[in-house]
Amino acid sequence: MKFKNISKIIGVTLLLVLIVLAALTYWHPGARTTLTTKEMPSNRRSTVRLVALGDSLTEGVGDPQKTKLGGYTGRLKNTIHRRDHVKVIMHNFGKSGDRSDQIEQRLVDSKTQQAQVKRAQAITLTVGGNDLLQTLTKNVTINQQTKLDRQLDTAQTAYQQKLKHLIQTIRQYNPTAPIFLYSIYNPVYVYFANLDQITTAVDDWNQATKQTATGFKHIYMIDINQALSDGQYKSVTQQAQLKRNAQKSNDGKISSASLQELILASNASDELNDYLSPADHFHPNAKGYRLMTRYAFKQMQAHQQQWLLK
Repeated sequence: MKFKNISKIIGVTLLLVLIVLAALTYWHPGARTTLTTKEMPSNRRSTVRLVALGDSLTEGVGDPQKTKLGGYTGRLKNTIHRRDHVKVIMHNFGKSGDRSDQIEQRLVDSKTQQAQVKRAQAITLTVGGNDLLQTLTKNVTINQQTKLDRQLDTAQTAYQQKLKHLIQTIRQYNPTAPIFLYSIYNPVYVYFANLDQITTAVDDWNQATKQTATGFKHIYMIDINQALSDGQYKSVTQQAQLKRNAQKSNDGKISSASLQELILASNASDELNDYLSPADHFHPNAKGYRLMTRYAFKQMQAHQQQWLLK
């Protein structure tokens, strides 16, 4: 009887010892490090230099936190620093209202921009929106689709040549840094969802940008078109309702007066797109710039060997 009890005690003791050893093995600092710590590449940069070229989207117009964060550029800087654990030096050369040729001209005229572009490990670029806006403003009252298409085709061809020249100029100062090129979006979609002319023009313009970019190495598109155009109206049902509402308000027509009325509206409750600024119904607000930041960061992470590694 005593022998059986002793055997039980020994058995229980051995079981406890095994449990303790297993626990010590699992919770040992060396084991935890092996399981949870991701080893950083030895050729990883400690500091990365980024240059942002472009128009008002790069400048950060519409962002209520523009002074502190500067639209997507300040947020992108903070995100890369926090997620990749590197020091980030960001130079923002965006200017509101610039077309593609004006962005290029400022680069050609500025020794400061040239110097920073040369030193950059990565370049972001917003371009094309003002080129298209200029064309649409001139032809907004054209009701004949064929005539409007001809005007847009002519302007699109001219834009592609200007964009090609801009990229060539950037490459003169920096032949290798990846360029992350944003698409444009339709800022009035939620108000004129029933008008395919504008949506088609934006889509065609983006396609022209992509075609031009394919002629160069290390250029990657950041497609924000649908996300910013649609805003919070992402489902088929929501977009169908938008089209019905738009049909009632504009009867399938767009005019300079209707656009002007929209732009002049300043009450926050008047902005239907949660991602755009109520101040002008055109530029992103803080939420919109956060979206632009997420999309840029995702694309940059997919190609980080070209800018984050030496």
